[in-house]
Amino acid sequence: MPKFNPPALVFLALAAILLPACASTPPVEGAVLPGAPGPAPALDEARSAWLRGDFAGASAAYERAALEQPPAQAAEFWLAAAEAAVGARDPDRALGLAQHIPANALGGEKFGRLQLLRAESLMLKNQPFEAAKALPASSEGLPGLAARIEELRARALFGSNEASAVPTTAPATLPVAAQAPPGEIVPVAEPLNAGGTALLLPLSGSFAASAEAVRDGYLAAHFRNGAAGRVRVYDVGSAASADATLSAYAQALREGAAVVVGPLRKESVAAMAQQGAPAVPVLALNYMDETQMAPPRFLQFGLAPEDEARTAAEHAAGQGLRRAIVLSPGSDWGERTYTAFRQRFQALGGQVAEVSRYPVNQKDFSATVRNLLRTQKDAGTRRTDVDLVFVVARNIDARLIGAMLRFYYAGNLPIYTTAAAYGGKPDNDTAGMRFCDMPWVLAPGSFAAERAEAAELPAQRREPRLFAFGYDAQAIAATLHPGASLSRMPGMTGLLSVGGNGAIRRGLQCAEIRPEGLVLLETPPAPVGALP
Repeated sequence: MPKFNPPALVFLALAAILLPACASTPPVEGAVLPGAPGPAPALDEARSAWLRGDFAGASAAYERAALEQPPAQAAEFWLAAAEAAVGARDPDRALGLAQHIPANALGGEKFGRLQLLRAESLMLKNQPFEAAKALPASSEGLPGLAARIEELRARALFGSNEASAVPTTAPATLPVAAQAPPGEIVPVAEPLNAGGTALLLPLSGSFAASAEAVRDGYLAAHFRNGAAGRVRVYDVGSAASADATLSAYAQALREGAAVVVGPLRKESVAAMAQQGAPAVPVLALNYMDETQMAPPRFLQFGLAPEDEARTAAEHAAGQGLRRAIVLSPGSDWGERTYTAFRQRFQALGGQVAEVSRYPVNQKDFSATVRNLLRTQKDAGTRRTDVDLVFVVARNIDARLIGAMLRFYYAGNLPIYTTAAAYGGKPDNDTAGMRFCDMPWVLAPGSFAAERAEAAELPAQRREPRLFAFGYDAQAIAATLHPGASLSRMPGMTGLLSVGGNGAIRRGLQCAEIRPEGLVLLETPPAPVGALP
C-alpha cells in the first residue's frame, strides 16, 4: 500500500470532499478527459498550474488544450478553462470561454458545473439576481454540487457579494496523482453537512412555486440572522408517495445534518412521523391529523386556517359577542376551519346557533343566506337571536356572500371571515368584514429591514405568506440546536408558541376591510380557555 505524507493526506481529504465528480475516476497512468482522443500537449501544464494556485495560467493552458481538440470533443476543456478563470476572479473571461461550449454538449453534473460557473461569474460582476437565475432550479440530482449551488443561491438572493477567490470544485482534468489509488482509504474530516440543516422541499412538480417561496424565506432568514452551519436543500418532488421524502431524510442524516426542516406535504409529514423518534430534531412544515401522535423531537409548523379561525373566535369573544351563525363550504378546508372556530368559541363561552354548508362551486348565495338569516323580505326583518356571522370563504365567494348579507339586512352584524377572503385590496362587497392574518401581511410598517431585502424577490411578491413562513421556520429551527429553546416568539407569521403534540400555534393580528384599506383592530385582553 503506498505511503502518504500528511500534506498529501490533507489534499486527498479535500479532494474527497470537494471533488466528488472525480472520486470515481480510476487513476490510470496517462489518463485523458472523457471523449478526448489522447493526451493534449497543454494538459500537463494546465494541471500543474491549477495545483500551484495559478488559475490564470491554468485557464490559458486549458484553453490551448481545447483548441487542440475537435469541436465535438472540446466542451469539457472549455469548461475547465472557464472554471479556472472564475478562480482567477476574471468573470468576463469565464463567461466568454463558456460561450464556446455548444448547446447540449454537456449533460448531468457537467451541465450543472456550467450553470454554476456562469452564476459565480455573475456574482463576481455584482449581478446577484442574474446569478440566482443562472443556477439550476434544484440541486437535487447534483450531489457533488448541491452544497455550492444552495450556498451561492442564498448569497445571490440574500447575502453578501463576497465570493471565494478559489473555486471549491476543480475541473475533471486534475492530474491522476490527486486521486486516491484503488482501495486506499481517504480520511474525511466530517460529513458534508455536519452541524447544518437539511431543508426537504418539493422543488419540482406542482408544488414547486410554493416550495421556492418557502426556501427563499428560509435562506433569507439564515443569512440575515447570521445562522451557523450549512443549509442543504433536498428536492423531494411532489408525487403522492412519500418515498422520495423518506429517502432524502435518510440521505440528510447520512450527510451529517443536525436539524431536518420539512417536508411540506401533509402525507409526507405523517410518513416521517411513523418512522419513530428521529435521530435529530425535525421541524415538519405541515400538521398531521390530530389522531396521529408526534414522536419526541418532532415539531409541526404550518399556515393552518385553524389558526385564523381560532383567533377570530378569540377576538369576537373579546368583543363580548356570544352567539354566532356560520357559512362554510362543504369541503375538508371548510370543515376544519369551522370546527376550529366552533371549538374555540365554545371554550370561551360562545355558542354557534346554526351552520349552513354551501357547495364548493356555488354561484348564487341568495337562498342560502336568506334561509340562514330567516329574512322576511316583505316585512324587512331577519333573525335577531345572533350577534355575529362567521364566513368561511375564499375571495370570490366572500364577495358574493357579503353582497347577500347586506341585501338580507345583516350589514349591521359583525362579520368575521378567513384570510383567504381578502383579495389584496378593498372592495365594496367585503368591506366591513374582519379577518385575522399574519403580521407580514397586515402590518406593512413592521419588519422594515426584512421587507427592503426581500422587495425584489419574485417568490416574496408571488407568495408573501409562504415567504414569511419559510422565514419563521428558520427562526424556529435555530431553537432546535443544543442550548436553545422556543417559548413565545414574535414572528412574521404570528406570535409563535409550542402547543400539544409538538404543534406550533400562531397568535395572529386582526383587521377590518374598509374602503380606504385595512384597519388593524385592537387586540382584546387574553381570553380565558385552553386551546383544544
